[in-house]
Amino acid sequence: MESRDETTLARALFATPLRTDPVTGAVVPGLCTAWKASSDFRRWTFNCRSAPSIAAALRRVVRMHEAPARWLFTGATRIAAPSASSLVVQLEEPWRRFPYALTAVAAAPRFVPGPFRLVSGSSRRVVVRRPGLTVVFRRLTALAALREFRKGRLDEAPVPLGDIVATRRDARLGATLRTRRVLAQDVVVFRGGPTLPVIHAYWDTANRTDYAQLVPELPGSAAFGLVGRSGRQDPARFRDALKRIPSLPRVQVRIGVPPDPVLRFGARVLYAEWRDDGLGPVLVADSAGNVTTDFRRWTAAYPQAEALLAEAVYRSGFGRPDLLAAVYAATDQGPALERLDGALRALGRVVPIAWVVDARLVSPRLEGWREDVLGSIDYAEVRSRASSRRP
Repeated sequence: MESRDETTLARALFATPLRTDPVTGAVVPGLCTAWKASSDFRRWTFNCRSAPSIAAALRRVVRMHEAPARWLFTGATRIAAPSASSLVVQLEEPWRRFPYALTAVAAAPRFVPGPFRLVSGSSRRVVVRRPGLTVVFRRLTALAALREFRKGRLDEAPVPLGDIVATRRDARLGATLRTRRVLAQDVVVFRGGPTLPVIHAYWDTANRTDYAQLVPELPGSAAFGLVGRSGRQDPARFRDALKRIPSLPRVQVRIGVPPDPVLRFGARVLYAEWRDDGLGPVLVADSAGNVTTDFRRWTAAYPQAEALLAEAVYRSGFGRPDLLAAVYAATDQGPALERLDGALRALGRVVPIAWVVDARLVSPRLEGWREDVLGSIDYAEVRSRASSRRP
């Protein structure tokens, strides 16, 4: 599950071993109510309901080589449930924040009841229920959802691409707009293909400014690294990159783009600049053959900056696992995060473009609606007040 909507639905239906507080980001109990680590942070013990089922779920993720969240548990040398209420995970390297890994949807056991039960489901509509609350998820285009929201037929709807600024100024909708920069980035990932000088040319000439204005629409959302600083384009570095392009090998870089309309639009923004600069990208469907470069939206597996960096390490073939190990083991992560981010930039295979901004229209009828830094909503805490059918 990689999209926000898929993750939101999964969190409604499945119970994770641990959860995160949407306001503070701290780990809070889920199926597991207590946990402790050994002095070297390599052995973690959790007191859990359905511990054998959780252990089986974690081992299942490790066996699924194509699972996006597999990297969370590949460093475990032992995953066991010595009793019905005890889960033990032994790690190769120290990991101070390992409990966050158990907040991921991938860690949820599939046969343990979650916050809601499924009432009905189809490709267009899913209904889930718990005592006193029914939630209906509908599959609509962003424009159709906006129309339904205006008519009072939806309590929550995404803001269409490019409409955040206009919506904020709308006399009726402005008060219902919720925007948040989430711990996610749109990135270009080189998994092979071009040489390092060609990759660096793409890194240095990526049109992050136009992308930030047209896609997330939030000042400071351009991304020049995988940690939480925004930065800005270095004009000298950009000019030097342009001068080098004529001397680079003439290679055609096939960039695989997913079907998401927002990412398709964003890819075209990048493509236009790179073509004008003399580089040779071609945009193709991500399902096409012979694709070694991807345009992707990465959302952190848990609400910590290390999660985005770890994702980059595992997806880019980065050869310095010691730098990631230092991040995992650090109490004050700042310097270790900066070193790893700098090393990933030097490698160049992950090109950050922009931080993701989630924009939602939320009816004032809803109480307890909270979006965490991953863009997830805990609908178990949401209540609806009876009122006008208008937003």
